[in-house]
Amino acid sequence: MPLLTADIRTILQNGGVISFPSTVTGGTGLVNTGIVDQVVDNNYSKVNLTADVVANTITLTRVSNDSTTNNGVNIFTVDVMATVGAINPPGYIYTGDFSGCVFYLYKTGPNQVTGVHAYSGSQPVTTRVGVFRKKVVNQVVREFGPTDYFTRNPAMMICRYPTRGEMDLSTGERSLAFLSCVDTTTATTFLFTVANSPGGARVVRMLRAYHVKF
Repeated sequence: MPLLTADIRTILQNGGVISFPSTVTGGTGLVNTGIVDQVVDNNYSKVNLTADVVANTITLTRVSNDSTTNNGVNIFTVDVMATVGAINPPGYIYTGDFSGCVFYLYKTGPNQVTGVHAYSGSQPVTTRVGVFRKKVVNQVVREFGPTDYFTRNPAMMICRYPTRGEMDLSTGERSLAFLSCVDTTTATTFLFTVANSPGGARVVRMLRAYHVKF
């Protein structure tokens, strides 16, 4: 089916709501295994995305791990990790809870695109200085990106979107989020801010839309 890119853009621009219901019983439906790597790992749920312009709502309904009819994934954030989730286009990649982390898309197969939520934050770095080699601990911003992993497991990077400095806490926003509408050779990715809302997240600001071909 055609992607709902135009409807999604309208809802985001109109300060709509992102809703996260679930059809899963007896478990969370979270995919968090399958990659053996120190930095990169699966951490996502399978979802079916719908968009209702009249209700001003985008709904990401969680479905079971073994679903073959889901049209999207919701990638979760984990400290000091690059978390990933893959779809077969056309489909959608959502990931939230950004406050400085980095979003990537990679083409990881003939008909597969993988989204990445790469943690980026302050980490302690220890150095020794002076004649007496005094130990000094500094906080340094470090990105736990997927570049090394996708060099060892060849894939084409489609895009990289950092978010450091994008937050404006005076507006009441809680975090940033990405929603990427991925077709077979193009992707339109929306960056927006959200605040807590009953049943999900309310869009505060739609910052920009990125469009790439691959």
